[in-house]
Amino acid sequence: MGSDEKYEGRTAAEVFAPAYGPDGKLVRERPSVIVPLTGTTAQMLVEEARAAEAAGADIVEWRSDFMLATHEQLSFAPLGKDVVTPIVAATNIPLLLTIRTSGQGGEAKLRPGRYRLLLAEMLDTLMHIDVPPERIAIDLEHWFEGTPALARRAQEMGLTVVISHHDWSETPDPEIMQIVYEDMLELPGVVAKLAVMAHDDADVQNLLDVCARVARSSRRAIMAISMGEMGKRSRFEGGSYGSVATFGTVGTASAPGQPTVEELLAALHR
Repeated sequence: MGSDEKYEGRTAAEVFAPAYGPDGKLVRERPSVIVPLTGTTAQMLVEEARAAEAAGADIVEWRSDFMLATHEQLSFAPLGKDVVTPIVAATNIPLLLTIRTSGQGGEAKLRPGRYRLLLAEMLDTLMHIDVPPERIAIDLEHWFEGTPALARRAQEMGLTVVISHHDWSETPDPEIMQIVYEDMLELPGVVAKLAVMAHDDADVQNLLDVCARVARSSRRAIMAISMGEMGKRSRFEGGSYGSVATFGTVGTASAPGQPTVEELLAALHR
């Protein structure tokens, strides 16, 4: 993994840099904007990535579970050459690689062994393609027992690691959400992402308040997303509470309540 050409854009680590500085004050003007890529062919994905960058995305997320759902026996190994390399060549922004399991709201029904194999193939593939590691982040789901070891290996390769947990039924009590963040942050150097379903505005505020508290006390990079229409304001306001990134669409949404990139950037630049 690597490239002879120097990459001059923002790195994945810079995109996900912590929102709070050593003095406990917010140091970011706005959260980074992530655009999911949900195409099921390499050509579709490259076109989506180009459109996302043109719209103003800071990073694109290849949701490979959309492709895996339509090709159940697909190995990740050939996808490095067929998808990752072309996306990186066609854009000048980082790429987040995500395999979202059905239990976490994704498209692919994967047993733990299959999930482990795909992630291992992902890391092996990234070792052997000509892609600068600073341009790549990977998502690892918090529930999976193999996540700590995979996170360490990815970091040794120079990748940025996002640890994620999604609750599609509710917004847990604030104490529970804080514990989830703290559990994820036990892994050094990772970005902790928590996405929960909002049923009213109190749910949204509870998540944002926990986000601010954890981000300020830890000085670590965390993300907070309230899903659903009720949670939409978290996607616009999360940055002021310390969430380092938010999600916007250029085409198909990957979760309920996602605004367009244009809507996000218009609001965030006010």
